Amino acid sequence: MAPGLPLPGSSGIVHAAEAGGEPSQETQDTVAADSGQAQEYALEAITVEAKRPDWESKLSPGTVTIIRPDDYKGEQKTLPELLKDVPGVHVRYVSGKGQYTTVTVRGSTAAQVGVFVDGVLSNLGGDAAVDISTIPVSNVERIEVYRGYIPARFGGTYMGGVINIVTKKPDKANISAQIGKSSWGGTTAGLEITQPLGTGSLMIGINRDQSDGDFRYKNLGVAKAYTEAKDIYDTKLKDCLDWINNDLDSYGLLGAGFSSFSSIEELKAAFASDAFNNHVINIFVTDWFMDPADAKSMWEEMKSNDYLGREEKIRKDFYGKLGIFDDTRYRRNNDYKNTDAIIKWQDDHWLVKGSWKKIDRGMPKKLFLTGDLSEPPKIGIDLPEFIERKRQKLTTKDLLVGRRNASGNTEWGWQVNYLDQDKQYRNPDSYIDAAFAQWSAFDSRRLGGAIDGTHKIGDKHMFEFLANWSKEKMDVDGSRMGKYDFYDQLPNALRFRTYYEQTLFNLQLQDTITLNQAADLWLTPSIRYNYSKVMGRAAGPYRSSIDPNHIWVKQEDSQVNDKITWQLALKKQVDDHLTLRSTYGTYYRLLNLYEIAGDGAGIMPRPNSDNNGLITGQSMFPVPEEGTQWDLSAIWDGKLLGADSSKVQLTYFGRDSKNMLQLYRFGFDFWSYTNAHKGRANGVELQGDFHWNKWDMNLAGTYMHTKQQSKNDSQTGDNVYRKMPHLYAPEWEGSVRLTYRPDNRLAIFGELKYIDEMYCWQQDPEKVQSSLTTVGLGAKYKIDKDFQIVAGVNDLFDKGPEMEFTSTGYIPGEKQNKPIEYPLQGRTYYVTLQYRY
Repeated sequence: MAPGLPLPGSSGIVHAAEAGGEPSQETQDTVAADSGQAQEYALEAITVEAKRPDWESKLSPGTVTIIRPDDYKGEQKTLPELLKDVPGVHVRYVSGKGQYTTVTVRGSTAAQVGVFVDGVLSNLGGDAAVDISTIPVSNVERIEVYRGYIPARFGGTYMGGVINIVTKKPDKANISAQIGKSSWGGTTAGLEITQPLGTGSLMIGINRDQSDGDFRYKNLGVAKAYTEAKDIYDTKLKDCLDWINNDLDSYGLLGAGFSSFSSIEELKAAFASDAFNNHVINIFVTDWFMDPADAKSMWEEMKSNDYLGREEKIRKDFYGKLGIFDDTRYRRNNDYKNTDAIIKWQDDHWLVKGSWKKIDRGMPKKLFLTGDLSEPPKIGIDLPEFIERKRQKLTTKDLLVGRRNASGNTEWGWQVNYLDQDKQYRNPDSYIDAAFAQWSAFDSRRLGGAIDGTHKIGDKHMFEFLANWSKEKMDVDGSRMGKYDFYDQLPNALRFRTYYEQTLFNLQLQDTITLNQAADLWLTPSIRYNYSKVMGRAAGPYRSSIDPNHIWVKQEDSQVNDKITWQLALKKQVDDHLTLRSTYGTYYRLLNLYEIAGDGAGIMPRPNSDNNGLITGQSMFPVPEEGTQWDLSAIWDGKLLGADSSKVQLTYFGRDSKNMLQLYRFGFDFWSYTNAHKGRANGVELQGDFHWNKWDMNLAGTYMHTKQQSKNDSQTGDNVYRKMPHLYAPEWEGSVRLTYRPDNRLAIFGELKYIDEMYCWQQDPEKVQSSLTTVGLGAKYKIDKDFQIVAGVNDLFDKGPEMEFTSTGYIPGEKQNKPIEYPLQGRTYYVTLQYRY
């Protein structure tokens, strides 16, 4: 390589190569660069590809972790499961595993994380946050997770971080196929074909992932509720039996071989016997001087109502409170079918990529009371709310065309992208007569473009720039949109927004500066200008002359937000093994359509009014979130714990935020986002990779302490900040993976994952979700160089379904334990066959 500016190196951790083999040359090269070994910028020695060249990925001075899905090939891991191994990252299965899933970073909200695919933002305005369960990883080369300092090549500022998913670059002719089965009707299949074509190479990938999803589990919350209810039932039953015995004795009906009954079963057996019935009737006839027919009729009435009727009422009351008797449950309406396809052609300059994705999935109900009533309870209740069969269908198409060039000391490129998503919701069983309750349709289209590049200025500067623009349009429709509202007798289409637009523009500059002659000290400043314009439109103005609570929609509302923010990073390579790094910066997160304009139904923009409910004519959309972030890192690359090689990174981070969004309820039937939160997060991240002769160990851990305050910013609020629990932000979280390779064919691995307890509700009473520890085991065996089999089990000890939340209760000192709203699958087996032609 020609002499030039020494490479500062990435601060990321590159995961181990696929179990059973040596690290790839690409991984070895990356590790060498990360350790600060002599590397130089030499543009003329680089093959310029349509994707950004590898040396540019090392220009990020912040914390970055790189995951290579092929390292876990055959383990049927999804994007959420891969991200669980990244420190500072928390994955939340909002609606259960396989359903709506979000990711947060360093205590952020899910909306505060940018998710990119090949450098193109996948966050759509119609969603509060990216559903990472819908993003396939089958044809992905690597997943980059940035925390804190975000490189200039990702447009926008994100409080939590950025996840960039890089699809594979086709290189040589190859065909690979795999098929896998897992518990609860799970099936995965994939085919990948790469072939030289013209001046470049073509890749075609087709994948299918589906599951029946209706898993069986033991609901401990139901078991506890059953035990508690059974204790009450037993007590009431004993009292009932004592009363019956006393009553029978007072009438003189006991005796003649029939003494007090010790159980209901003994009582019922006596009541069914001819001997006892004849004994009682004989007493009525001889002692009470009754007619035999009247005596028999009277005794039957007493048995049915006074005695057995009391017992029957207690028993029905017990079953009614319990819901379903058995604590064995079946998660219903939990299926999904995910199909995706990708075609990508690439040469030294051009990239053309198209992808298609279709998702058809059930939407399971929350647990009701003590258990899952998504199948009708066995107590004679047949309410529609218990048997809803809600479904969602998503169809996404996107196209990306780009070109990269190099000239002298400048490398630059441009790209144009288009994304189209149709989101359909259906709930034919809904009994709620409200807009969007039975069906809705969201049609989003986004066109965008970008130009970016890198320019070397002398021997001391490496300058990066990005300018990108996008415009998204979204049409909204739903059930009852043509119906009339009971207030002003206007159709709902006039009350609710049916069309949205959002325009985004980002201009970002970054410079990596070598500060000394030894070329082991680097300063990286970055400056960003971010702009957003949002517009929401209803079919017509809503008149609020009757109900002043419903004054939130003018026919058209729009808002413009923009700001300049900056970042600064300093990195020092102390010696061949130790590197120190620090970053500091400001952020200004532009909001998406969902947060500003709502979803057209239950989530609406802020009312066009002041706190007294008077119309001001001014839109009160929420404003972007902003604040500061910083971190300090020490990276050790050498030999620890007797390992042949190891790399450990320890990071202390912090963030101070204001204008954070919170949902508040306005009126009686809609919610709005408002800038009512402020908070602080501090924590420590640890990530390490260790490699011995036959053993590998990968570990990740996070400790995080958060403080959050909220004010009542509703129409009747007092605007005074109060302490508020930070939801879904565990204090401790971590994972350990250990791999043993006895020979070059077999690899045996085990995983341990832990998530600490955390708040899951902010209002009174506070609710705390229990911690979760899971163990996974598996093995990979290479039958020959082209054929491999993988088998394993996740959550070996079936801990997922045991999760519950503890509520402080409305009575001081009282605590209640109930199952979480969406139970997780527990023990799951899988097996995968892989073949490469």
